[in-house]
Amino acid sequence: MFGLFRKGPLLEDRLTTWQFDSFEWLLEYTGGIEAFRQRQLILPTRQCFPHDGSRGHAFAEMLFRQVKAHAGMSDWPCELQPQEADPDTMVSPHAFVQGAPASPAGTYRALKEGGALITYNPAQLHNPMSLVATFAHELAHYRTAGFAQPPPGGWDVWEPATDLAAVFFGFGVFLANACFDFQHFSDGYTSGWRWRQQGYLTDVEVLYALALFTVLRGDDPKLVQNHLKSALRGIYRRALREVTANEAALRRLRDVVPVTAGQADYIGDGNAAA
Repeated sequence: MFGLFRKGPLLEDRLTTWQFDSFEWLLEYTGGIEAFRQRQLILPTRQCFPHDGSRGHAFAEMLFRQVKAHAGMSDWPCELQPQEADPDTMVSPHAFVQGAPASPAGTYRALKEGGALITYNPAQLHNPMSLVATFAHELAHYRTAGFAQPPPGGWDVWEPATDLAAVFFGFGVFLANACFDFQHFSDGYTSGWRWRQQGYLTDVEVLYALALFTVLRGDDPKLVQNHLKSALRGIYRRALREVTANEAALRRLRDVVPVTAGQADYIGDGNAAA
């Protein structure tokens, strides 16, 4: 969240190179630039996510079906389950347990009988932005698990590559807004400020990937900015300028030759992931 105060490029050269290389990896296994341009920028609007009035797990299932549809994965067999609720860390009106274990935002596991199991933290039911980001990440796990080659850097960096893949599939606004949450809380007894970080990329890295998505697809940056938290907009504009200036790397992505179906039928390492 402090990217505006950085001098020089937003990202180190190695991270910039990794993002472009990872976009190339994703383009190769998802049909190339023409298929990519058919994707949609997914926004937190009623048009993208109409609400049918459901609550609880039914609400999560509704969002999950919508995220699957936007990702082009409606027909991918997948089971959604809530995790156990996190323990209550409040022991008195003025004391909280420090370092209490907490469930991950979500998990993905390939099933032996086919398909996948995805779980989510029920605490996210009160934060749809975060819940959509979680579903996008876990579905990106599911999608990229079958690529014949690992992401740049190998399967050891599959988690951050999966965050980037979720941006590539159109959910960058959700990941950016959910990446760092700093908010005031009050429970009637105590009040204060708390923060929570979600995902494996920093907010600056997510915004850079979102800028790359925007430039490569030719979307209107103002449409993106209007749906970002105000603190993120300046960083996003800087990222846009840096991405646009990297003409050689953009040209390389536009010229990616997609692999054929026969080359993309290997299931990669990593049957379980967070």
